[in-house]
Amino acid sequence: MRKTDLQRLRNQLLEEKERVSQSLTQHEKIIKHTDDQSGLEVGKAHSNHMADQGSDEFQYETTIKFANTEGRYLYNIEEALSRIEDGTFGKCMECGQTIALPRLRRLPYTRLCIECKEKEESGSGAV
Repeated sequence: MRKTDLQRLRNQLLEEKERVSQSLTQHEKIIKHTDDQSGLEVGKAHSNHMADQGSDEFQYETTIKFANTEGRYLYNIEEALSRIEDGTFGKCMECGQTIALPRLRRLPYTRLCIECKEKEESGSGAV
């Protein structure tokens, strides 16, 4: 892989890491009930009416799910940045083959080549 491609992918990962980190910070404020800007009164026992309380609880649980998903995504981004640093970025973690550049451009945090990912998703591989 050319250095310019690697640098471009690194910058893409760093930008995405910043965006996800900011989003996680906002979700954390909502979860901890310290979000003054959203106007949301989320969490338990903030509403006077049962239907409102149910809606609030649903919103709270949804926020937790989003934060969990974004936390895993952030972990994958940080792992990809570590692979750039240790020189293993762009190599499939399963078969060791080079991951195609178009795939890396689309999913710069990917760990698997398309063939190994397809095996993983179909359940036929030991990935």
